[in-house]
Amino acid sequence: MSSSQLPLVSIVTPSYNQGKFIRETINSVLLQDYTNIEMIVIDGGSTDDTLAILQEYAQADSRFRYISEPDRGQSHAINKGFAKAQGTIIGWLNSDDTYLPGAIRKAVYAFLQNPGWGMVHGKCQVINEHSQAVNTFPSDHADAKRLFYTCCVCQPAAFIRSHVVKQMGGVDEKLHFCMDYELWMRIAKFHQIGFVPEFFANARVHATCKSATQWHSIGIPEVFKSLAKHYLSIPSGWLSHVSQYRGMGVIDLLKQYKTFPSNSTRITSMNRFPDLWAPPVLRVMVESDLTNPSHILLMKGSVPGPSAKTIKPFTLTAMVNGLKTKTFTIDKPIFAIEIPLDPRTHIHRVDIASSSIIAGTPPQIHNKLVGGYRADEVIPLSHDEFIVYHTFSRS
Repeated sequence: MSSSQLPLVSIVTPSYNQGKFIRETINSVLLQDYTNIEMIVIDGGSTDDTLAILQEYAQADSRFRYISEPDRGQSHAINKGFAKAQGTIIGWLNSDDTYLPGAIRKAVYAFLQNPGWGMVHGKCQVINEHSQAVNTFPSDHADAKRLFYTCCVCQPAAFIRSHVVKQMGGVDEKLHFCMDYELWMRIAKFHQIGFVPEFFANARVHATCKSATQWHSIGIPEVFKSLAKHYLSIPSGWLSHVSQYRGMGVIDLLKQYKTFPSNSTRITSMNRFPDLWAPPVLRVMVESDLTNPSHILLMKGSVPGPSAKTIKPFTLTAMVNGLKTKTFTIDKPIFAIEIPLDPRTHIHRVDIASSSIIAGTPPQIHNKLVGGYRADEVIPLSHDEFIVYHTFSRS
């Protein structure tokens, strides 16, 4: 097959202030022995020397083009690049990663020999800021079952047919760390993923990269939510690496979710007292996005007092949008209740009425009777977050 008959391969590179590495990244693409390529850099408005480097390559090689403008982050930039790609095969190479010689050719011939593959990936080295190999990514054969247990696909070593990218709608722009892993999960539901046990790429780890700075704060929570979304569970292998989120610590994880810009379940108002004591009827207003609606309202409460083991039992009756939903008997000083919310509604008024009304001091606040307990944590959860909560609560 002549080179003119070989498929066009589009390499998409999101970029932002990676002038230190991007020249090496671009060279690793344009110097490949497979020439029927285009490289598209989507720059987010870099303020270092990135733009000068991009202009230099755009003038020197017609296969190279770029845009530079503000965007909504890496996932948005990747999707912009996917939309501009003209090839039938797409590679996604971050601006600090590099291809190894022959990578694109090997990927193309793997596709030609295996027309049923929707995606192919190879092995990947981990390099440092000096481009020295320091480790090897644990790449392996990938399918829906294996991807549940581990991410065995290293993103710079992956190539995808363009019609598969379009079918998937690109990466999930609500994700800022594991958008690649989540994309593999979706692809594996519909397409076969091929594996070539040869080294295709280098993934760079350095002091300022996300893998080094955001793994625990953003990466792990996004992985858990993605697993919950696609598999309705989280395997023990993932849990064993993040013991800080076990048991009661899951509340910290759920709170982390709520700090993400993509959070869609939120409390808009609540009449809980400043010291966390609940009034006789605790009212919580919850809003969510109908594409990812609220599933439950989780409340973790406590009944402070001289006895740490026993309390006088009382009930909490939950009403959602004026309809009685559930009654809970509280007979322990520390408790948790889960109030179901209708996913067809994006605004919920949740009233929690207590049968235990106590007056006097403590706790009497502003001459108002309180409900006999503290509402220590009140958190609305989407279905995915609910699965995460239950997974960790059982672990």
